[in-house]
Amino acid sequence: MSIGIGIVGAGMISNFHAKAIADSTNGHLVGCYNRNTARAEEFVAKHGGRVFKTLEEMLADPEIGAVSVCTPSGAHAEPSIQAAEAGKHVMIEKPLEVTQE
Repeated sequence: MSIGIGIVGAGMISNFHAKAIADSTNGHLVGCYNRNTARAEEFVAKHGGRVFKTLEEMLADPEIGAVSVCTPSGAHAEPSIQAAEAGKHVMIEKPLEVTQE
């Protein structure tokens, strides 16, 4: 069974995550959400999948079982919490947040 994965963020690190997903036998890239839609469009042109216009749209997609959070440090908490609340598995490369607050 292959798990559908959505990537949040379309910066440099998201390319490494997309490659790891492509190399996986148990996961496949469904698409990407980025606040800057043009960057998300560039990302999916390179890696495949579809562009999600909002995080809520991505989290509502039943094909997505996991979300890889590739936002800058200090911007991991909000999408991670939303993904968890939507019942998705969450992968975060760095700490959830940069302060204890």
